[in-house]
Amino acid sequence: MTVVEFKDVFVKYETYTGGVLALRGVTFSLNDREVLLIMGPSGSGKTTILKAILGLVQPIHGTVKVFGLKPKDEKRALAIRRRIGYLTQEGRMINELTVWENIIFYAKGRGRSLNESLVRELAEELNIKTILDKHPDQLSGGELKRAELLMVLSDDPGLLLLDEPTSMLDAENSEAVVNVLSALKGRVPMIITSHDPRLQKITNKTLEIIGGELKGARGGTASSSRGERVPVRRDESLHRPG
Repeated sequence: MTVVEFKDVFVKYETYTGGVLALRGVTFSLNDREVLLIMGPSGSGKTTILKAILGLVQPIHGTVKVFGLKPKDEKRALAIRRRIGYLTQEGRMINELTVWENIIFYAKGRGRSLNESLVRELAEELNIKTILDKHPDQLSGGELKRAELLMVLSDDPGLLLLDEPTSMLDAENSEAVVNVLSALKGRVPMIITSHDPRLQKITNKTLEIIGGELKGARGGTASSSRGERVPVRRDESLHRPG
């Protein structure tokens, strides 16, 4: 089953000087249980892809489908977002609440019921059972990142979007996060944006984006054993917006 599908997607951010194309003819798909890594420098369009999936930005050309639906209006986009676990770079936990209280608040805000047994099972896997009663500002960087991951997993999402999950972490904590994501592989489809090449070992496919354009795709562990770069196919017959 195809979970996410982009077909020749262009996204433009309006500016005082007329606008900037953040995505230029992006085409890719993510199937159920796959892990897709999108790599590229800062400002290349990685986060814009995630925002388009969430319906936070709309393409000026092309098609985005998530769970077979187009997140074109706010009502439909909201329904899609409620099925997605989104780990942001900045983090969303409230320091005045404990980790456990943050998880409850998160589930209520999404209109989803909290599966307490699932949360405690995941906390065990993430090795953070002992921090559930602590406040976010009492945690190390690695603990906080894993607590955020627990929160977005707490209502059993149908898709995980992870924006730079190892950013601002030291080597040890980065490796811990990579190991956790590796354990989740095959249980939930994921799209990960990152500069971190260590994440390639857990992915089915790696896409490279530069200046809003996909420059190529590299097969992961489930594809070519040599991981050759292959061209990304685009429909050149379609009109290119200026």
